[in-house]
Amino acid sequence: MKNTKVIELMTENPVLIRPDATLEDAAKNMRDIDCGVLPVGTEDKLKGMITDRDIVIRAVAKGKDISKEKVADYMTKDVYGCHENDTLEQATDEMRKHRVNRLIVKDKADNVTGILSFGSILWKGVDADEVTNIVTHAIRKKVA
Repeated sequence: MKNTKVIELMTENPVLIRPDATLEDAAKNMRDIDCGVLPVGTEDKLKGMITDRDIVIRAVAKGKDISKEKVADYMTKDVYGCHENDTLEQATDEMRKHRVNRLIVKDKADNVTGILSFGSILWKGVDADEVTNIVTHAIRKKVA
């Protein structure tokens, strides 16, 4: 785990959505690319993140018309991230520290280049021992 770099496990080139897009547009993008999160903004100016859960809990469950409601009004503004060349250990430290399952990944110029999720670590991870090490590190408990 100490030598695995974020760039090896991240989902590359995430689709970004503009803050003035509708929640319906966001949901359609998520459906089309089969994901549950979109960074909001541009590669060099990140404003937040919108998740499928944000849309359902904050808008749909409250009877909002997602064809009219804007992403900016429902997105999560606090976004945490890491860099492509960070180690997996550094990334899981950030996830644990901020209690999040996803991090925005940036390059040296601070442009958005990917998303690292706990799921992608588990699904793209190498073997069972490494997955155990990742989980152990993430929760800071010994796994039997």
